[in-house]
Amino acid sequence: MNARDETIRDKLLERLTTLGVDVRNLAVEVEHGMVIARGSVPDEQQRQRAMDALIGAHELQIAIRPVAASDSDDGRGRSPITGTSAESAHQSRRQTDPT
Repeated sequence: MNARDETIRDKLLERLTTLGVDVRNLAVEVEHGMVIARGSVPDEQQRQRAMDALIGAHELQIAIRPVAASDSDDGRGRSPITGTSAESAHQSRRQTDPT
């Protein structure tokens, strides 16, 4: 991804977040100015906001997949893929086995 594509991607993700779209399970890629968004959001309202924000994208595949209730102090919850929050996954990678 070149610098221009990265700037476009960052602005799109910022726009989605500003509109209240949960982007944790949404992949937005930009290549040579073409936008591809794939993944899921928790409800139909967020899906519609994402579709409106990304109008003109080359490819949009956004499904609805409810997210489990938040069980972390920061409100981010656990990943439906790994079952861990981003922070605990980061901490787990830094832990070493006691020997």
